[in-house]
Amino acid sequence: MKTLSIGKPKEKRKQSQNILKKEKGKTVDLNFKVDAEFKRDFKTFAVTHDLSQKQVLEMAFRLLKENTI
Repeated sequence: MKTLSIGKPKEKRKQSQNILKKEKGKTVDLNFKVDAEFKRDFKTFAVTHDLSQKQVLEMAFRLLKENTI
């Protein structure tokens, strides 16, 4: 019968400092796929409210963070 050695427990990694840095004023791309219907609805909402899509996303995310339990 063969025995297995589990070795030492893994050391906890330090949290990356990249996510803690605040780069005010610098803009970067944010790309992801969504359903065509969602995209159409999102763009229509932005145009109807005279907002950019970036403004809608930032406002929605801010509200989500403020109201998440």
